[in-house]
Amino acid sequence: MEGEKKVKLLVYATEDERTRIKMAAAKLRMSMSQLILDSVLEQVASIESLERKEERA
Repeated sequence: MEGEKKVKLLVYATEDERTRIKMAAAKLRMSMSQLILDSVLEQVASIESLERKEERA
């Protein structure tokens, strides 16, 4: 999409946490940023789903 700006995700993590994330991403053949974004979006989808279920109850 033209004109769409990408914003870098900043992660406040210890060096050990960064290493763990990097290793997990490498196992999935993903970049750290892509793994983090995918993980966050999964959490957002889960929260949205729970909200919809609560609204119907």
